[in-house]
Amino acid sequence: MERRILVLYGSQTGTAQEVAERVGREAKRLHFCVEVSSFDEFPIRNLPIQPLVVYVTSTTGQGEEPDNMKKSWRLLLRKNLPPDSLACQQFGVLGLGDSGYVKFNLVAKKLNKRLIQLGASQLLPPGLGDDQHDLGPDFVIDSWLESFWNLSLQLYPLPAGTIPIRCSA
Repeated sequence: MERRILVLYGSQTGTAQEVAERVGREAKRLHFCVEVSSFDEFPIRNLPIQPLVVYVTSTTGQGEEPDNMKKSWRLLLRKNLPPDSLACQQFGVLGLGDSGYVKFNLVAKKLNKRLIQLGASQLLPPGLGDDQHDLGPDFVIDSWLESFWNLSLQLYPLPAGTIPIRCSA
């Protein structure tokens, strides 16, 4: 069984891209074949064949998607997409936002809902990072990623004889 993961990000200022790159590094340490890409750079027609995806997105302005996911977002919202378009995909969504805004993490919430409508299987509820939290967005991101990796390793166990690559101190 091939252990592949795709990490897609929608980032306006670079924060979601940084988090996506972190997810990619963690995936490599767990011996996944990983691809990290912005939404609009990834060929959206290949999305249905991705078995495991982490979506990382920020919310901009008044609840709008970042510029580097606008094109893909329009395609995902098309009403003529079959409800089983993403039936072979398991996913998790990480949102980055600021609870000081009325539409806190709206893009992540809408994306999560749309992926389910298209038949994808949610591994866990969205992680909604908050810049206003006393410990910053990492407070949510860290625990969400720990849960995500635990679930992912149940579905895609490490190959026999391998162990996670440790970070050097």
